[in-house]
Amino acid sequence: MIVHTLIYKFAPSVSEEEQRRFFAGLRELVLSSDLVRAFDVKPHVWLPVDDKSPGMTGTAIAQYAADDLDALRAFSEQPEVHEFIRGRRSEIEYDAAYANHEVLDLTPRVRRHTEHTLTIDAPAEVVWEVLVDVEGYARIFPPTHESRILESSPAHQVVRLVVDVSGQRQSWVSRRDIDAERRVIAYRQLEHAPLIGYMGGEWRALAIDARTTQLVLTHDFQPAEPVDGRVAGRFTYAEAERLLSDAVERNSVDDMAAVRDEAERRAGGAR
Repeated sequence: MIVHTLIYKFAPSVSEEEQRRFFAGLRELVLSSDLVRAFDVKPHVWLPVDDKSPGMTGTAIAQYAADDLDALRAFSEQPEVHEFIRGRRSEIEYDAAYANHEVLDLTPRVRRHTEHTLTIDAPAEVVWEVLVDVEGYARIFPPTHESRILESSPAHQVVRLVVDVSGQRQSWVSRRDIDAERRVIAYRQLEHAPLIGYMGGEWRALAIDARTTQLVLTHDFQPAEPVDGRVAGRFTYAEAERLLSDAVERNSVDDMAAVRDEAERRAGGAR
């Protein structure tokens, strides 16, 4: 998608009604063509400093979009476009500047937080054993293809994981800090998959009573910053955020169910 952005500065002699008619005509011209997909116009929102700006401060900004540069070029070369410009120039006084560009991505860069909980019919120590056994994740977690310990101690693990993320096989290295007394594993990615800018969170096994556990899984995550407008060479930031959010939701539900099933299987065998 290619966007044509126009900044208009109307002379003080041009009334608001004349400006309204100008943009109504421009809208009709643009949207009557099958080469243009969208159009919008908004007034400039004034700041106190604008009155003293040495450059051109516009009165309004208009944008329209075409599928590609060829379509935009074809529209701009139509006789009726030149006729519209000549006619308006003869009627009202204004200056205009323009730029052709790809769609700007202004999606807010916000780190997302999610929390999932599940009650498990197994003692907390059994659930904890499942959580600490990170090499077993590839066996019990549906999205996980590989889980290999690179470094470990009683208080930490560094692990390489290969996981399905919304249909994309992604690999990364995570550090897991283990608090056995509180039964909390705090994880964060040290080496990111191409789609991911930040990923961290916690696994918590909280005893409800001697036979029941509340499992909590949190995620804090953010897509990677785009390079040349694309995350991982393929996605806009908004698309990457949606893919990542969907994957976190889906994988969280699947992984927690897998921990529950494995813990309840172990607890049942021990009874």
